[in-house]
Amino acid sequence: MNIKVAKADSPKRMKDFLDLPARIYSGCAQYVPDFRSDSYHGTPASGFYNSTQIKHDLTTTISGAMLLVLLLLMLIFRRWDTIPLLLIPVVFGTLFSLSMMYWLKGQFSLLALGIGGVVLGVALSYVLHVLTHDKYIGDAEQTLRDQTKPVLLGCLTTIGSFAGLIFIKTDLLQDFGIFAALAILGTTLFSLVYLPQMLPAKANASHFQLIDRINNYPIDRSKPLLILIAIVLVVSITSYLWRGTQFDADMHNLGYDDALTEHSENVLREKTSTGDKQKYFASKGRTMEEAIEHFAALEHKLDSLQQLGLVKDYTHTNKIFVSLKEQQERINAWQHYWTPERLSLARRLIAETAPQAELRPEAFETFFETAQAEYESDKLYEAGLIPPGYQSTLMEESYGGDYLCFTSVRCANDSVRSSESDYIRICDAVASDPDLLVLDTYYYTTATLMQMSNDFDVLQWLSMVFVFVVLLVSFRFRWKLAVLSFMPILLSWLVVLGVMNIFGVRFNLISIIISTFIFGIGVDYSIFVMNGLTAKDSQQLRYHKTAILLSALILMITVSSMLLAGHPAIRSVGFSTLVGLLSAIILSYVLQPAIYRWLNRNSP
Repeated sequence: MNIKVAKADSPKRMKDFLDLPARIYSGCAQYVPDFRSDSYHGTPASGFYNSTQIKHDLTTTISGAMLLVLLLLMLIFRRWDTIPLLLIPVVFGTLFSLSMMYWLKGQFSLLALGIGGVVLGVALSYVLHVLTHDKYIGDAEQTLRDQTKPVLLGCLTTIGSFAGLIFIKTDLLQDFGIFAALAILGTTLFSLVYLPQMLPAKANASHFQLIDRINNYPIDRSKPLLILIAIVLVVSITSYLWRGTQFDADMHNLGYDDALTEHSENVLREKTSTGDKQKYFASKGRTMEEAIEHFAALEHKLDSLQQLGLVKDYTHTNKIFVSLKEQQERINAWQHYWTPERLSLARRLIAETAPQAELRPEAFETFFETAQAEYESDKLYEAGLIPPGYQSTLMEESYGGDYLCFTSVRCANDSVRSSESDYIRICDAVASDPDLLVLDTYYYTTATLMQMSNDFDVLQWLSMVFVFVVLLVSFRFRWKLAVLSFMPILLSWLVVLGVMNIFGVRFNLISIIISTFIFGIGVDYSIFVMNGLTAKDSQQLRYHKTAILLSALILMITVSSMLLAGHPAIRSVGFSTLVGLLSAIILSYVLQPAIYRWLNRNSP
């Protein structure tokens, strides 16, 4: 049986490497009928299956959705040349954003760029408004007069919502915020400057007949629908006020667990788990002596935590490697205790009592030699007394030049990874000392994500204040119009928070980013509907609704496909985004016109 082992330095070789146990099993099973397959898991295997699942989801669900979107646009516009007009501004906005980011930063997160592709749906919304408006009137100049104000206003408020991410102290979110804001700016500028010059000089809105029929239906006058919307709002807002924003800082929940590695982990847990969780902590120093000295503070903290029942046991590394300072203190104490008077007393008592126990007094001379010997402190970790393999598990020189002294800690409970868990309390106590380290990147990632969640919550509400101020100024301080325009934005955000609480879906790192996208698209829908309601030409609302419906259809098809993905992070993004889109479109389409009509019921 010949089996070739490949080095895991490429995706193909990684796949060959991870498939090795199955190949070994298949080969051995030919000769040994009861041979059992080996299981494997670990970071490399999890990372491989995680990336493979993401690639599979993107190539199947998202790619299929994009193909469906292109077919839908072809059926609606019925012209091949319309597709390039839709895509060119978005491509320009993307290239503009990348160029500006290179000029501003020189480098940026590739993950932020990948996630940033979602915001191109917002940018596409501006292109659709300009293009559909021209299809109705066939006049590029009139299109610019009608669309410049709402498009620029939507662009400004959306950029404001994304720009808030720049103030979060995380490179990923900062890069995403910059990329999204610049991409929307570039797309908007192209749509208002260059796109009108490419538009045909004649109207052709015949292919919008079905959409016009939908828009002409008085959906905003349906009392059952208005009552249903009111009930959903009350339930969602109540849920949000009761439970607040639920955030999941567990990065493991963003990953994909393959059945093979999950089975391996369960087998190992069943074979080795004792109910306790073992973690590693360390003291650091510029020298090994300093690291050992700092270990005393770590031992003091762990001893206190052990008395509280949070720690069951830990390795007393400083009992094995005693610092030179403590050695000298012990030597001085030893010499101070064995004074000539005590030694003389000990000799006399031994001489009197040893014969009674049938012992010779001379047998104790070794003890007196030890008591009177001269001792010097010594670096025990350099004496070669401890086997190198074991010693390397207790201390090492780090890559940055510091020296680390380790201890293995058995924690009583690590099943709940939250800010209130026992493990987090242990880590917080250790990490509060700058000379001590928690050797768990997950702890620091969790702390960063929790802080990010708090920062984002504040910035999200600040972004809303910014949007409201912009709306108030744009409507010349007519507060009723500003409040009515702002209402769908606020309510759709509260609906998302409430529905996520009801269905037990928590915010995570990816949801934070996508929620900004939801907020941005909700701003655009609300602004365009209000512009149509307040326009002198009653047909303006019809034009805007057509663009909004097309934008919503494209985004909902793309987002709905995410619900079919196998990766949990993609499904989570799909759920929260779909809820946000549906609430934004329904509130803008139904509730906003209904309230506007009620406020102006006495107007001629």
